[in-house]
Amino acid sequence: MKRDHIAMVALVIIPLYLLTLVNIVWPNQAVSADENRTLKQRPAFSLKALANGSYTLEFEEFFSDQFPFRSFFVQTNQQLTDLIKKPFAGDVEIIEGSDDEVDLGEGERIEPDPEDIVVLPTPTPAPSGESTTTTEPTEETSETTRDPVPTPTPEPTPTPEPTPTPPSVEGPVETISGVIIVENRAMELFYFSESRTERYVTLVNRLQSQLTNSQVYSLVAPTAVEFYSPESYHDLSSSQIDAIANIYGRLDSSIETVDAYRSIVSRWEDYLYFRTDHHWTARGAYCAYEAFGAVAGYEPLPLDRFETGIVPGDFLGSLYRYTKSSKLKNNPDFVEYFLPTVSSEGIAFTDTTMAQGYRIQAVHTTVESSNKYLAFIQGDNPLVQFKTDLTNGKKIVVLKESFGNALVPFLLNHYEEVYVIDPRSLSADLPAFIEQHGIQDVLIVNYAFAVTNTKWLDGFEAMIR
Repeated sequence: MKRDHIAMVALVIIPLYLLTLVNIVWPNQAVSADENRTLKQRPAFSLKALANGSYTLEFEEFFSDQFPFRSFFVQTNQQLTDLIKKPFAGDVEIIEGSDDEVDLGEGERIEPDPEDIVVLPTPTPAPSGESTTTTEPTEETSETTRDPVPTPTPEPTPTPEPTPTPPSVEGPVETISGVIIVENRAMELFYFSESRTERYVTLVNRLQSQLTNSQVYSLVAPTAVEFYSPESYHDLSSSQIDAIANIYGRLDSSIETVDAYRSIVSRWEDYLYFRTDHHWTARGAYCAYEAFGAVAGYEPLPLDRFETGIVPGDFLGSLYRYTKSSKLKNNPDFVEYFLPTVSSEGIAFTDTTMAQGYRIQAVHTTVESSNKYLAFIQGDNPLVQFKTDLTNGKKIVVLKESFGNALVPFLLNHYEEVYVIDPRSLSADLPAFIEQHGIQDVLIVNYAFAVTNTKWLDGFEAMIR
């Protein structure tokens, strides 16, 4: 009996000691390829952190992320979960989550190479009493090697009428936070609340009221669930065409609205949205580029005018990271790109002094990170300025979250200067910045979830107080 007792204790104690020894020598991992995320590193110790409890919490997260053979256990757990659910699930799977949307609004970028750092000369201030005036667009000179793009004067357009969708969303709305997986495609379930979008409407109206020489455009992009969810599951998600129309209808009449929905629905069978990520593809962004041209007054270039390619490597995006679904892992996305037809130079900055930055590309054709969507303007920088070889005097600033990144390369084909601002990470006096740089067009791009994202709205509001 005593021998059996010793054996039972040994079966528990010996594996624990062995696991402890392995944990001591186990190398820390920086990234989890299976979860497509950065792993927690050992926190710095301080008496203050220990006293307030933050050190203990951070160390617990570190230990959880750096546990020996963690990747094996994560994969095994997911396989067992899939095996258990298989007899009960058909082609559709609903994964419930937190109250936050999949995109937490933090932003991500390609880290700059030290060789790309640029220090710019300090601009000479305007003489006292003079103000910076808006640059009026001029005709392109005959010396420009590119074909000029027609830019007729934009005319006011009414708020777009609801467009038939394939098939339309219908049925009662339930407040559900989560993701629906249909075969090998994951989509965020969408819930619309007019009261939650009131802040976005108020801020866009406020910005237009503070500008005298610039036109504000609002583009709210629909998401994949609007076009690819089964009809029997439509009562789990609000109609985005109705939600977007509701938002546009509350904007001031002086603000131009962009109907990306109509262009997207006409091509909904194309590869417009990633299956493992919440973003649209370059083809989806092209639909928005077409729609914006209709109100901004430029003629969109056809897709066959662009040099195209695919970023090397498979892409498992935010929805895979959120669900860890084996269906998505076994059916990764790819990132297609379309290069601008004009030459451009891009510099990313951290503040509006624009004194020091680093060079970036409108399309980075190779991305080492697992997040291949970073190919578009190298991710979410606070402020970017692109200068093209056009000489038409046209300037635009794009206020966006990551959905706007794939759209920006298309805009370079029509503007001499393109500024890109991410309100989540830039502090600025936006009206003053627009006036200082003589910017005529202000395009606000958000996907349907981001119009209620607190972090983005906080940053936007701070710019236009």
